[in-house]
Amino acid sequence: MSDRLVVIPTYNERENVAELHRAVRDACDFDMLFVDDSSPDGTAGAVKVLAASDPGVGLMERSGERGLGRAYEAAFRKVIEKGSWRRVFMMDADLSHQPVHLRGLDEALDDHDMALGSRYIRGVSVLNWSILRLNLSYTANSYIRAVTGMPFSDCTSGFRGIRAERLESILSGRKHAGGYAFLVEMLHRAWRSGLSIREVPIVFVEREHGESKISAKVMLESLVTPLRLRLTGTRHSARGSAGAQ
Repeated sequence: MSDRLVVIPTYNERENVAELHRAVRDACDFDMLFVDDSSPDGTAGAVKVLAASDPGVGLMERSGERGLGRAYEAAFRKVIEKGSWRRVFMMDADLSHQPVHLRGLDEALDDHDMALGSRYIRGVSVLNWSILRLNLSYTANSYIRAVTGMPFSDCTSGFRGIRAERLESILSGRKHAGGYAFLVEMLHRAWRSGLSIREVPIVFVEREHGESKISAKVMLESLVTPLRLRLTGTRHSARGSAGAQ
């Protein structure tokens, strides 16, 4: 068992989990926890097949309200309860996050509380996106920085690492965002709590299989969340760094 854990939320990602598992295993020996929101396509069953031959693979099956943020919250509480992992990493199941970058995120945690995989710290490191999609992402990050005051180039990145002992500060207090906006809320909580945060350059690749989970509701939540965070008060002696490692 590793003291590093990669948390991977899933919903209808059956086509991707085996390939993702192989890629993670090629990159590192970290444990993996798939958090499945009752995928109707049989994602959980595919993960169970992997777990049967790899003791480092775990599965958390969730029912009820779905959402990326809710999945991460459930996984983080499991990490805190179990107390076996020292570092926790977050990544998508759609193969857009390259496992080869896990080592870079891990190294950044040697002297930082959180590592943020950034697509924009060294120009633009995104493959197979349309100009429209790229402009939307870049504009969203500009909007978040302007409203919240956070200095990071990629506030919406879901490829991250955090020291396990810092999860309590992320989960404390009332949380609102249950979807992708959880990523912005989590980063803002870490920044305001004074955690040291380092951006690490990554290359992002558009998914080849499956469909995006972004809906109109998710888009609205992402628009409103920075405004709500702005109203929560001023920054608390944050030590966030926007520089690359």
